[in-house]
Amino acid sequence: MALYPLTGARKLIFYYNVVSTTLWFCCFCRFLILLPLVGRKFLPAGIADFFHVVSVFPLIGWTLVAALAKPNFTLNDLWGLFDAVRMIWMCYGVIYPHPKIAKHTSYSFLISGWCIQNMIDCFYHGFKTKTRTSPLWLFWLHHHHFYLTFFVSCISEMILVFLSLGFVQNDWHELVLKACILAYVPVGYFLFGYLRDRKATTYDAFMEKRNRGRVQSQELPRVQQPSSAVAR
Repeated sequence: MALYPLTGARKLIFYYNVVSTTLWFCCFCRFLILLPLVGRKFLPAGIADFFHVVSVFPLIGWTLVAALAKPNFTLNDLWGLFDAVRMIWMCYGVIYPHPKIAKHTSYSFLISGWCIQNMIDCFYHGFKTKTRTSPLWLFWLHHHHFYLTFFVSCISEMILVFLSLGFVQNDWHELVLKACILAYVPVGYFLFGYLRDRKATTYDAFMEKRNRGRVQSQELPRVQQPSSAVAR
């Protein structure tokens, strides 16, 4: 695969994806090391601060892409902003004010889901920015991991929001959290639909075009080669 020279804007986006992939990978490795050593009850003390800071990076990435690489926006681009803001809100609006809920098993699943999702996505975008293409296995992962990470993350977030209700003292805060729990199902339905549509318009369309090209190449008539024998 060729490595293309990058302009200043794309170079910045490429470096962001490299740094973000590295941080999410380090966070996931730290989680895998600490969980069997200290258990889920003591896990937040060793990873929460680092994990919450890394969770801010998707918003930084969305802002960079919006400012440098995407002058024209569509409504679908707002799903990326929603996802980034949701992660920050979960970390600093739900978990940080009520640290006891981080001892629940759902916090471990949340870390796993977010780390896997963002590792794959940032690695894919960084690879594609530099080479303008990607390996087929990475292309497949980028458009299929949501079948696992979406449900793991969504269910974990709902459980953590529900657990935080037991520690909220402000009535308005409690009302907001209850509204968020009720909104998870319809919003999650539309988000999952968007992810499926994105897979259909990119991965499925590409594979269909690729397979069609292979079939057409096999059906082309073979050109008869002239005989090498010299007529006497």
